Amino acid sequence: MRRLSAPLQPRRLALLLAGLGASATAAAHGSEGGGLHWVWDPWLLVCMAIAIVPYALGMARMARTQRRTVLGGWRAASFFAGMTLLLLALESPLDVLADVLFSAHMTQHMLLLLVIPPLLVAGRPVITWLWAFDVQARQGVVRGWSRSGLDAIFRWLMRPLVVWLLLTAALCVWHLPGPYDAAVRTEWLHDLEHLSFLAFSLAFWTIVIEPYGKRRALSHGATIVFIVAAGFVMGMIGAILVFAPQPLYAVHVHDAARYGLTALADQQLAGVIMWIPSNLIHVAALCVVFFAWLRADEQRAPRLRSLSRGASFGLVLVSLAALVLVGCAGGGNEDNGQLADSGADPQRGAALINRYGCGGCHTIPGISGADGLVGPPLTHWSQRSYIAGLLANNPDNLSLWISHPQKVLPGVDMPDMGVSTADAEDIAAYLETIR
Repeated sequence: MRRLSAPLQPRRLALLLAGLGASATAAAHGSEGGGLHWVWDPWLLVCMAIAIVPYALGMARMARTQRRTVLGGWRAASFFAGMTLLLLALESPLDVLADVLFSAHMTQHMLLLLVIPPLLVAGRPVITWLWAFDVQARQGVVRGWSRSGLDAIFRWLMRPLVVWLLLTAALCVWHLPGPYDAAVRTEWLHDLEHLSFLAFSLAFWTIVIEPYGKRRALSHGATIVFIVAAGFVMGMIGAILVFAPQPLYAVHVHDAARYGLTALADQQLAGVIMWIPSNLIHVAALCVVFFAWLRADEQRAPRLRSLSRGASFGLVLVSLAALVLVGCAGGGNEDNGQLADSGADPQRGAALINRYGCGGCHTIPGISGADGLVGPPLTHWSQRSYIAGLLANNPDNLSLWISHPQKVLPGVDMPDMGVSTADAEDIAAYLETIR
């Protein structure tokens, strides 16, 4: 094949895109390859039904206020959009075209890696599936999951470093010429390739989005590094495909010509599809996490929220300096003063923590004997942004969570202990002193 001095000029990219569109149109009207058609694999349809039916049942069992708390106004739409795109990616004529054109196959991969997983994760499927059962059944599922040892295995697999390594390995291995060609020629390997992309991407986006759970797996800053690391791997593979001087995959060398593309042009277009969209989606994720980071910091700094958005840069610097001086002078207990004004008693809250046995499940600083390992440790509690990944961390929401955790998040490990509203406010007041 001829080496390109400038592998992909803008004009050449436009021609490649036009060629792909023309070839796909020709194939849709019937071509030498037999035309495009829907696949309708029974096993995939069954798996999708297993995911969709309990989700719909869970939504139906929720009251309006519960549905608004768990799913808001858009999360259910996000889940169903993800399932629809999954059907289109794996069952539509795109799947047939992907066996012939590398660029179509890469489009399939990008849907499985970058579009479908975040939509599904944002839909909060696990919580909604649990709602398909009654309260006792939910608690039984949660207890069985924990006692079976699957919970420990899952938590290990969901460690950010493990997720990044698994996703990176899947990307690199399946885009090597040997494994890729074998997957296109062998149906079960092809299914395994797609399953690994979808499963590891679901884990990746769960860590990035984290719409539910006891706490974020990573801080906002670490999440940004996590996204950049994954984006670098995808961008590197895309760049290799764009700048390679010859086709890398034997399985597409002859087939691409049937659709008006050379094998090298098809490979370059596939590289662009992997390179540019992945960068755009990862940059969008970085922006979302960054602004979430800013919001979390604003929640920990109420004075900054009261400043006008049009305030000058110098005024912001003066305000920050004033906050630092107040902190050095011992005025850092502003939140505690607000709690005291509301009538909550942190000292009584500490005694109530012992009375209700909270330390049997949690490690709680300042409470003698509170070294439980069943639930998450409550260290640095006042610096956390969310309660159970659902509610903003403020005294009112924390009091609600302590009093009625099963109403806020049905099936959660934390039981209803019969804590009165007054007791919950005092316990919340103590937890807010933990820095």
